[in-house]
Amino acid sequence: NDVSTARRRAFKMNLDAVPKSRVMLSIQCKGLANKDTFSKSDPCCILQLKASNGLWNEVGRTEVVQNNLNPKFKTKIETDFTFEKKQDLKFIL
Repeated sequence: NDVSTARRRAFKMNLDAVPKSRVMLSIQCKGLANKDTFSKSDPCCILQLKASNGLWNEVGRTEVVQNNLNPKFKTKIETDFTFEKKQDLKFIL
């Protein structure tokens, strides 16, 4: 029966599906090293996610905050959060 086969496939797909949510990350830093010569550093944060092939992919980036070693970035980065699965994130400043 085509209907029962379709129901079994849909049920199996639901069992295989991993719960996932969209999350919004707010980023702030404290006590960053001053890397500029004549003023304070101008930090920006780049978020990368490690893919299954081992390569890092950019998820998003914040704005640049001028002359600040304790930035509280206004830009929020939205990404997927997969439950019960390891997700490697890298924050680059």
